Amino acid sequence: MKQFLRALRWALLTLIILAIGTLVGAWLIDFRQTDQELADEFRGQRIRPTVHYYQVAAPDGQPRTIRFMETPAPIGITADGDSALPVVLFVHGAPSSLSFFNEFFKDTMLLNRAQLVAVDRPGYGYSDFGRVETSVIRQAQFLQPLIDRYRKAPFLMIVGSSYGGSVSARLAMNNPNRVNHVVFVSSALGPGLERTYPISYVVDTPLLRWGIPPLLRLANDEKLAHRRALEAILPDWPRIKANITMLHGQRDDLVYPTNVTFAQKRLVNAQVKQFLLPENRHDIVFNKREYMTEILLDILTRRDVKETVKAKAMAANE
Repeated sequence: MKQFLRALRWALLTLIILAIGTLVGAWLIDFRQTDQELADEFRGQRIRPTVHYYQVAAPDGQPRTIRFMETPAPIGITADGDSALPVVLFVHGAPSSLSFFNEFFKDTMLLNRAQLVAVDRPGYGYSDFGRVETSVIRQAQFLQPLIDRYRKAPFLMIVGSSYGGSVSARLAMNNPNRVNHVVFVSSALGPGLERTYPISYVVDTPLLRWGIPPLLRLANDEKLAHRRALEAILPDWPRIKANITMLHGQRDDLVYPTNVTFAQKRLVNAQVKQFLLPENRHDIVFNKREYMTEILLDILTRRDVKETVKAKAMAANE
């Protein structure tokens, strides 16, 4: 009995130490890079992204600051972002920042085919870090200036990961004639079709909330309000006219694969293509980045072929 109690005490002590260590680590790590760190990250590349900021009005009267980075527009294109190349806009999940997509900004094949853009969602990275916004509708409103920035681009693709997929869906709903393609990666789209751990409710209590690092508190606030936020956009799924590609791990126990079925039933005015990966969990961007890039390049290639056929048909009719 004494040995059992001794082992139990050591187990509890170990759990406490791990919990404290995790909490301290979370206070020190915020998953973001400064502008200078991003510049250093891509130093030496032929095509290097630059960082920009804009402000947009918010319901509380305090403007929201949004940070994004983009690769240069082709020579001869105006400085306001209009591009002769297709534009690929990456929207991250939680907790995260635009740095989540850094490796795509190093892929020469992708860089040669499209202008790449990544954004810090409201509250993350350097978009008013820690200032929460749990409404998917308002998050999309805050990112709308990016859609407007690339309004003259010949093709606009949005790539949304996890929670970023929710915001990407709303952007496509709001811009049915501007957004040409949406790639949902492990995306949380259906109300309630994701895991919420009991600890999320525990740490949301006033007694414990003060001790949670801003990044985790922000992600937890989004998590607990996500069902309601997704219910608010349920009536608008038929507004999406963009082509859709869905990538999801069949072993994803955080954002369930049933999100794919949910979206397919509601995307009544969109063509949907799905890729269900049998061995993957909620890790596609990390562990299947090259596969993701192949899919993005294939989308861009099929778009080029379609445009070529269209141009030849027009020339033949002249």
